[in-house]
Amino acid sequence: MRHAVLTDIHGDTARLRAVLERIRAQDVDEVVCLGDVFECRVGKRDAPAYEFKGSPTEVFDADPQLARLLDGVRLVRGNQEERIRALVPEAHLPDWTRPLLDAPSEHRTDFARYCHGHSLPWRELEPGRWCPAEADFPGRALVHGHHHRSALYRLRPGSPTRVENVPVRFGEPVPLAPDGRYVVNVGSVTRCAPDRGPSPAWAVIDEAAATVTYHHLQLTE
Repeated sequence: MRHAVLTDIHGDTARLRAVLERIRAQDVDEVVCLGDVFECRVGKRDAPAYEFKGSPTEVFDADPQLARLLDGVRLVRGNQEERIRALVPEAHLPDWTRPLLDAPSEHRTDFARYCHGHSLPWRELEPGRWCPAEADFPGRALVHGHHHRSALYRLRPGSPTRVENVPVRFGEPVPLAPDGRYVVNVGSVTRCAPDRGPSPAWAVIDEAAATVTYHHLQLTE
């Protein structure tokens, strides 16, 4: 199976459309979205004291084009979806939002665990560079988003776990060693800080060939 994996859209419909148009030409078997499709307007720190006032647009920009573009895509929910679900009463949610807000927390294959990443045990490897190196996952790879960075790490068991940063070269398949375990941060569709790599970005995971290929678009905005 060849999976095109994208994540962290944060309500940017135009960027999502551009990425999906490119993915259609990449001969993949399945497209996987790892969550944070929406942008929640209520921050994590403000959420406990928030009182809903009657309109979901107070909480997030409910653009139905997002659902139309992601029709047929395998969905995984992110922390934005979880916060929106907690803040907006059921009766006030448009029907079209429910598949996005109620997506499963992960997708697993024999080769990899695919998840958003917000609940993983993150560790700062160096200033500004985080990796869920201690996360539990079956198979060869943990594929995630959340940190808005195109990055690849090989885990070499030890005490503590040794983490090797594997250089990312966009457009070039990176082979995953048969005896290796890898953490794959696929990058983000939304804009991100320059030091986290270009965006919009995504990755193609070829499970049969055991490769990951990072991609990005040059957009004029």
